[in-house]
This record gives sequence, structure tokens and C-alpha cells, in this order.
Amino acid sequence: MNDLFVSYPHADAEMARPLVEELKRLGLSVWFDEREIGDTDAITRSIVDGLGQARMLVAWYSPAYARSRPCQWELTAAYLAAQHEGGDLARRILVVNPELGADHIQPVELRDRRYLEGTADPADLARRIARRLDRAATWIGDIRPLQAPPWLASKRRIGSNRFVGRVPDLWSVHDGLTAAAVTVITGARPGGDLVQVQGMGGIGKSMLAEEYALRFGAAYPGGIVWLSASRTGTVAPDGREAEAEGSAGRHLFDLALRFGLPVQGMEPSAVAAQVGRHLEALGKPYLWIVDDLPSDANAAVLAHWTAPSTNGRTLITTRGTRLDGCGTIHRLDVLTPEDAFRLLTSRQPPRDEAERAMAAEIVAELGRHALAVDVAGAALRAMSYAEFLKELRNPSADALVLMEELAGELPNGHHPGIAVTLLQSIGRLRPEGVLVLQLASLLASDPIPTKYIEAVLAKHAGDKAAGRRIALLGIQAAEAEALVDRLGPEEVTVHILTTRTMRRHAAAPEDLRAAAVRVMNRVMPGAVDIRKHAALEPLIGHVRVLTESVDDKETALLLGWLGWYESERGAYGPANAVRRRGLDAVRHLYGEEHPNTLTCMDNFASTLWKQGDLAGARRLQEQVLEVSRRVLGEEHPDTLTSMNNLASTLRDQGDLAGARELQEQVLAVRRRVLGEEHPDILISMSNLASTFWSQGDLAGARVLDEQALAVSRRVLGEEHPDTLNSMNNLAETLRSQGDLAGARELQEQVLAVRRRVLGEEHPSTLISMNNLAETLRSQGDLAGARELQEQVLAVRRRVLGEEHPSTLTSMNNLARLLLKQENSAEARALFERALPVAQRKLGNDHPITQAHQNGLDFVTSLPR
Repeated sequence: MNDLFVSYPHADAEMARPLVEELKRLGLSVWFDEREIGDTDAITRSIVDGLGQARMLVAWYSPAYARSRPCQWELTAAYLAAQHEGGDLARRILVVNPELGADHIQPVELRDRRYLEGTADPADLARRIARRLDRAATWIGDIRPLQAPPWLASKRRIGSNRFVGRVPDLWSVHDGLTAAAVTVITGARPGGDLVQVQGMGGIGKSMLAEEYALRFGAAYPGGIVWLSASRTGTVAPDGREAEAEGSAGRHLFDLALRFGLPVQGMEPSAVAAQVGRHLEALGKPYLWIVDDLPSDANAAVLAHWTAPSTNGRTLITTRGTRLDGCGTIHRLDVLTPEDAFRLLTSRQPPRDEAERAMAAEIVAELGRHALAVDVAGAALRAMSYAEFLKELRNPSADALVLMEELAGELPNGHHPGIAVTLLQSIGRLRPEGVLVLQLASLLASDPIPTKYIEAVLAKHAGDKAAGRRIALLGIQAAEAEALVDRLGPEEVTVHILTTRTMRRHAAAPEDLRAAAVRVMNRVMPGAVDIRKHAALEPLIGHVRVLTESVDDKETALLLGWLGWYESERGAYGPANAVRRRGLDAVRHLYGEEHPNTLTCMDNFASTLWKQGDLAGARRLQEQVLEVSRRVLGEEHPDTLTSMNNLASTLRDQGDLAGARELQEQVLAVRRRVLGEEHPDILISMSNLASTFWSQGDLAGARVLDEQALAVSRRVLGEEHPDTLNSMNNLAETLRSQGDLAGARELQEQVLAVRRRVLGEEHPSTLISMNNLAETLRSQGDLAGARELQEQVLAVRRRVLGEEHPSTLTSMNNLARLLLKQENSAEARALFERALPVAQRKLGNDHPITQAHQNGLDFVTSLPR
């Protein structure tokens, strides 16, 4: 016999040992088993031999404790004993928490009671534990038997040592099944004696039920009944109740024979009554588990499967969601990232960090689906992580089938194939449900807006009302099979393995994919306006998947809109990749000199320009302009756009005369053809004003800037991006003319809107911050200016890199401000760091290079 049973994870032995030694010094007898316990039988022996002969359990509750299966079994046994004794957990369980937080502690009731901090002095901890021990006068094993109860309807299950995590799920199931026990206290029975564990096929429902039966078995001394309600083949709706009565009746008949009851020749209802009376006579609670209740079951079907007496607690696993009004519903989700990683690597641990990274990628690719990860873990015994990841990602080879071939026998008697599990659900779907899943198989694993599903199916059916009906029926059907989950009224999600299975076994028809792309092309033009990006965001992941392969003009158009989306939000790297792919696609689909090809070349050049590759942008723009002039003519809108784009690049390269010549030509033609208030006129006016400003013609720049801003406000509105650009341009001109107050007012307005609409790190926001900083510097607010410029430089370094022209400009601006603050040492360091980069990337004659050279020359001339 022992006073204390110290429950701890084997990995924490050295941390817990000082406390054990101090407890022994106080004369207490302590069970401290230093063996590493693994299998179910060893855990049970530890509980019976150790915990049963102790007065209190001391739990060294670290994060490793939460992950330790033996520790959780020991804690559960003590918890159930304390609950049976009267519910005073503090009398039998004392938690020592070595962590700062308590979120890892389960069940939640143990967080609510005072636990001891494991970081305290071991001697002090031991004394406090000894004082608490006075309340526990008897042995835990005397409260109730700790042995596992009998399995009544089948051979006792042994569980799996690959069961990981799910601790909150297990306690949630237990709370639901024991709701009746707290009725006297709470006055309510939210779930009665029935819990449904719902979830998609292969996610781990059956294994959760099995682990619950093993870990919490002591709560059911009457025994455990495990019945399988799996159905082979389809059953007509009017035959489901009869089928359920026959299937459940066969199980009950077998159980009656085990009990020795005389039921030969009886009707199923009479057999059920006999079994119920027998179980009722036990006078003890028992656990009645029904595994894989058909997803189309209704309340009448359910009645045939529930426990046949009032002392039974019914636990059901099902893919269906039609019985949400019956009992307590526990929806089982995918594994946590940590638990999925543990499961995947349990058979073949990664040898190094590279394999750890690959293991994490495999877990992500499989969506942390319990069965999929377990199958993958089995496969990794026969192939490397790299080989498996390659197979998984190879679109020409079905890696999931390869897993089936290698996995061998899976826990819980599942078929060695994930697709088989899913297909059993898919095969029961009505055609509308199949269509919804086929659409999902074309898309990303992100949530799918239901409005988009309706629109696609309407386009596919050729009728809006029909599309809505098909979507509604399809989502309902797939949801009933737990193949679709609703995320509120506006979105649904489809598990990644469901979509993988659909692609292989029920591929979407080509006309459905075409409809999906066309609907996207109706909404994606909003990509050119950053204010519409929030509405587009739920669709972008799906756009990316739809454009992974570009073999037709509609998909090429969609890829173009994706390029606009990336560019407008400042993601220039992704925009470069998208627009490069888009250019290759349209060249193949339309030819080299088609207007669509020229537009794509211009867009790609724009991305290169934004990335600082001015030479690359100029080469493309000159090609576009040459073809546009020859094919479209000098005054075609696309030719004028090409001239304007090339002028901007020339200006940024320092060729102000060349830029001005092109811009004046463009403005003259647009005024004559389009009129004074066309948006393209505003762009031309602003661009020419910028060149005037760069040439020192401030009066000319101001006239154009004021005209552009007035029209932009009137035509586009105060917060349109072009209006903000016009405000910013005018502010720069005012500042250069000495009107600092006027410039500051405009710049602060622009910055506030851009921060709110675009975010802190958008390139346009950074430009506004830099411009405002220059005005603050001119006003003498050097501290405020420095704060803004340091923020801009930090973001540009992180996002654009050290060698981007914008980063070099920020370094020059900050260095000159530091000189104003008489901090020549830091200024010199910036100039010396930036000048060699500017010389190499931009050339000695570029304005940015000259600015750094002049700054360094000035600093060098200062007296030391």
C-alpha cells in the first residue's frame, strides 16, 4: 500500500524525481514506476497494482503528460473513482503543473481547482501535498473496482498504441454520456444518455469510441457492448427501418444467446425486451456502442439501435448529420498538427530536420485526416519520406493507391484504402450531391462560398433556379454523409481526401469545369480595384487551382485576373510568376501579335517595373509599342497605353526628355479623342505633371495636378486609388513650392485612407509614409520624419530586399535625415552600404546612384 501514486510521463522522470525524494523524506510511501509503459495490458496492471493501492494521485501535468496515453489512463481512473465517491476531485487528484499556463490540462475541472506550481521548491511542494493527503483516508481501489469491465457482445478490443491526442474529445464524449448523472445538480439533461460522434469516413470515429471504452471503462461496471451498424449495399428509403430492425435484431439475438436467454423463435422486438430486462437486472450502468450507424438513419432507425434498458449509455458513431436533435452531438475534426505529426512518424521517425520538414508537408498534404495519416505512416516503413512526398504530389500517379498497397492491416479493421472508405459514402449520394463534390474536386480545399456553388451549377444547368435547387439538394446530400461541412450559412468545406477520391473515381465533366471558370471570370475583374479584394478573397484559392493548367482562352483570362489581384495587393513575386505563365499561355493560344498577347506583355512589364527591373520592363514595353503602332495604329487606345507605360519607365531610368515627349503625345491624342474627364486623361495628366516636377517645372506640374485632382474627385470619388494618387502628386508639388501645410494636410489624408484600405505594408502606403516624412522633415519635425522613414525602410528591406531601387531610395532618405540630426556616422554607414549596390544595379548615371554618391561625398568632406 502507498500513500501517493505519482503519475508522470517517462520523459519527465528527471523533473519529477526531486519532488518524489522530498515526499519520501517526509515519511510518505510513494508509487513511482520508472518503467516505460506502452501496451494496454501494462497500463491496466499499473492502474490496478499501483493506483488502486494508493490514497491520492499526484499528476505531474506537463504538455508531455497530455500526450501520454498511460498517464491519461491513470488520471481517468482516479477521476472516475473520485466522481463515484461523490465528485470531490481535490480529495483524490492533485495536479502539479510545471508550465506557466494551464490550457494543456484536461479535463477542464482540474484547471478550475487549485493546482500546485511545479516550478516551486520541491520541499515546499512536498509539504503542501502532505497536508492535502490528510483528506484521503481510504485507498482508491476501495472506492470502486479499477479493473476493466467485461465486453458483452464481442471479444474485448485492445485499442491501438497509435491512438494519439483526442483528449478533449474523449472528455466531451464522457460529459455527454454522464449528463444524466448531474441532472439533480443542474436540473437539465441536455443529451440524455446518448452521444453521437459525427464525422467523415476514416477520420477516427471508431477508434475514438474504442479508446473511450478502454480508458473510461471503469465508469461502466455493467459491461461494454460493441455493435456494428455498417450496411453493405443500398437500401430503399421505405425499407430502411425494416433493414435496421433486422440488423439490430441479429446483434441482439447473438447477445441474448451469450447471456443464456431462451429467445429461440422470438420476434426481434421480443428479443430486445428480453435483453433489456437482463441488462436492467444487473443494476449497473453499461456502455452500448453502435459503430457506423448509416448516415441516412432516421429517428425510427435509431430507436432500434439504442440501449434496450434505462441503465445503458449509448455511444454512436456515424457519418450522418440527420439526427442532430437526438442526444448530444460531438463532431469529430481532423487531428491537430502536432498529433498528426506524431502519428505519421510513430513507425519511422525522421532521421534529420529535412525529413521532419517533409513529414510536416505530408501531414499538411493529407489534411491531418486520421486514417490517411495512419496509412501514410505505414507506407513510410517501406519508402523514404522524400519518395512518399514525391508520389503524393505526382499528378500522374495516385499516391493514395500506393499507400493502400503498402499499408497492410490498419487499426480498427478498416480497409487498407482511404478511397474505399470515402467511396462508401460517395456511392450513396444522389446525383446532385455527386455534382457538388465534383465541383469541389476542381477547387482548392478552402471553404467554398455557397453562392459560388449556386452560380456554377446554374451556369452548368443553363437555368438560375435549377442551379439553386441542385446546389441546395447537393449540399444537403453531401452534408448528410459528412462529406461536406457547413461553416455557417454562406460557406461549406469539403475535406481534401474527399476531393482527391472524386478526382480519381468520379472525375468532374469538362463542362462543369468550364462553368466554374466562366463564373470566376464574371467576378474577378474586381481585382483591379483594391477596395474589392476583400469580397474576392474567399475565391482566390479556388482561382489558383482552376488556373494551375491553362489550356483554353477562358482559363487564360482568369489567370490574367489573378495577376491583377497579386499586383494590386503588392505581391510582386507571385504576380511575376502568374503573369509570366499568362504570357506564355496567350502566346500559345493567340499568337505573338494578338492584342491580348500585347496586353499580357504590358502587364508583365509593369510587374518587372514594380520589382525594380527597369531594363527588363523597358525591353518588353518597346516590343509592345512597336507592334501596337504597326498593327493597331498610332492613336489606338492600346498604343497610347503602351506609350504611357514606356514613358514611366524612361522617367524612372532618368530619361526625362524621352518620357516627356511620349507623355505629351499621349495627352494630346487622349484629349482630342476621349475628352477632358475620361479616367485615361487623368492618368496622362498626372504622369506628365510628375515629369514636369522632375524637370523642375513646378508651376506646370501644379496646374496639371490641380486639374487632375478636381476631375478625379468629381468623377471617381474621394477614396478611389486614382484620386489618392492625384492628391499625393499635388501634395508633392505643393511641398516643392514651399506650401508645407497644404502638402501635409493632403498627405495625411492619403496615408489614413491607404492604411485603412491597403494595409501598412502595401507599396502605395509606404510611398505615402515616405512623402509625409519628407514634409515633416521640411517642417522641422525630424523625430516624426525619422520614425516614418525607419518604418518604410524596414518593410522595404524585408519585402523587396536590399537591392531594390525603392529600398535604395529609402536608405538615401533616411541617411539625409540623419545628417539633419547631425548623426553623420549612421548616415555615412547607409551611404557606404547603398552606393556599391546602386552602382552595380542601376549604373553610375542613375539619379539614385548619384544621390548616394553626393551624400557620401558630403559626409566624407565633414571634419572628423
